Amino acid sequence: MPNKKIIFNRSFLFLFISNFLVFVGFEMLLPILPAYLLSMNASSIQAGLVTTIFTIGAVLIRPFAGYFLIDSKRKSLAVGASAALSIITFIYPYLNIVWLFLVMRPFHGAAWGVSTTANSTMVVDLIPKSRLGEGMGYFSVSTTIGAIIAPSIGIFIYNSFSFDILIWSSAALSLLAVIALQFVYSPAPVKREKRPFQFWDMIYEKEVWFPALLTVITTLGFGAIITFLVLFGQQKGLEHIFLFFLVNATAATLLRPFTGKWYDKKGPWQIIIVSAILGFLSLVVLSFAANDLQLIIAAILFGAGYGTVMPCLQTWAVQKVSEEKSGAANATFFSSFDVGVGISAFGLGFLAEWISLELIFRIVSLSFIIVAVLVYKDYRNQKKR
Repeated sequence: MPNKKIIFNRSFLFLFISNFLVFVGFEMLLPILPAYLLSMNASSIQAGLVTTIFTIGAVLIRPFAGYFLIDSKRKSLAVGASAALSIITFIYPYLNIVWLFLVMRPFHGAAWGVSTTANSTMVVDLIPKSRLGEGMGYFSVSTTIGAIIAPSIGIFIYNSFSFDILIWSSAALSLLAVIALQFVYSPAPVKREKRPFQFWDMIYEKEVWFPALLTVITTLGFGAIITFLVLFGQQKGLEHIFLFFLVNATAATLLRPFTGKWYDKKGPWQIIIVSAILGFLSLVVLSFAANDLQLIIAAILFGAGYGTVMPCLQTWAVQKVSEEKSGAANATFFSSFDVGVGISAFGLGFLAEWISLELIFRIVSLSFIIVAVLVYKDYRNQKKR
């Protein structure tokens, strides 16, 4: 049983490792699968469906995951989902027909949806409630760093070796995540009388609508980065584009102890406003980047901005509900993340046909300003109440 007075107990550390492995294993496939499908003579529409169908699977399964997490064994769900991720990923090289590949995507999305929701719900049980902001901030490092560095890892493996090696690497990471979960102690949730399952109530937890909306808006900036940064670097002659991912992850990690404590002491409003402004500046600087120094400055700002806003929004969502609804709150948060990425990939991909990538980054930077304004208005409303 973990010591509830500290954050970094054994269970927390192994859950952190497992979640990190899941995110890297999944995110490293994102930039490769559409290109691989095109190599199978798929149409552009079919290649685009790789992300869309996956997102649908993840979003539709999360209400069920959130409901079962209320009183089911959370560790069992996490282990089963991670194992499913490994098995489904391993099958991909053997799907030589485009429609079979697409048929498998919603199942992959469903496994991903259960895994991320279960892990984030389990960690709430392991963190002292008085240090929830700090603890969730530390745990979210496994999410943000995994999501940020994985695309570059995937591209490197694919270009240096083969698609099969990439798939086996991804499947192995999910399998290692299963092993790490064996060292996690997950207390059985308190048995409570559950309300009847209502799909629409579970897919959207009403009490966390505001952090969920902010998550969708914030994720537009992340979507622009993972979709266009490599192409932007090629167009601008930036040979060390990997520096952005490396420095961004480092900045987000180093700041996490301070930002988590700031959240616990002052609440979500002040830190989100400041971080959103930094996120805005990061995309503006990036749009003008012409050398490595400017790229590094943009990366530091993005790590401090986006890398801080997202764990704050997740913590805020969890704090807005009772303990038994933490699974539903996490499900809503991650569904909002997926929706934001989906909107970004589709909308910005369309815009990229007409305007430059520099202008896309500047347009998307305004999403952070919108977040800052909305949070400030919420702060003023709370103060009046």
